[in-house]
Amino acid sequence: MISPSKSDTESEDKTVAKAGVGKVQYSMDLQSFLPYVMYRFSAIMAQAGNKLSTLLEATGVAIGEREWRIISILGAYGGLTNGRVAQLLITDAATVTRGVKVLKELKFVDTKNSKRDRRRVLIYLTQAGADFHDLITPKRIETGELIDSCFEAKEKEELFHLLNKLDRHLMHMENELEDEWE
Repeated sequence: MISPSKSDTESEDKTVAKAGVGKVQYSMDLQSFLPYVMYRFSAIMAQAGNKLSTLLEATGVAIGEREWRIISILGAYGGLTNGRVAQLLITDAATVTRGVKVLKELKFVDTKNSKRDRRRVLIYLTQAGADFHDLITPKRIETGELIDSCFEAKEKEELFHLLNKLDRHLMHMENELEDEWE
């Protein structure tokens, strides 16, 4: 991992001391703090290879990454409810609703109401949405392959094993912490 050089940090320390900026009581090593490391890798990977914002801009269609994420989820899973899309994207339902509104105006998605519960709405790709998905997805797959090309097959298998283990652990933590259990 990249860390600042000693001369950079010494210079910054002198500047901070002169400015009279407060000093923290607790310090953490961000290079070994897993949430920061994962966030950083996520941000770097988002900019690697075929950059999503560039791919979207090249289409001439006025959508952002929020809308693309909805399209990609629907392309991978088929029709889903607003709540399920939000859950898969780790976002809130209001964000999905705003994205779906844009995509409906472009005729990239359509919706169906549940006959049993009118509040439940199924969101699905139209053919125009599926075509747009298929325009962008091959370049995103290529980017994924470029990113993980540094791993041998066994290393990639172990990485995914560890990430799945972490995912299960985080789900367990969420369930344990969200309520008081008898």
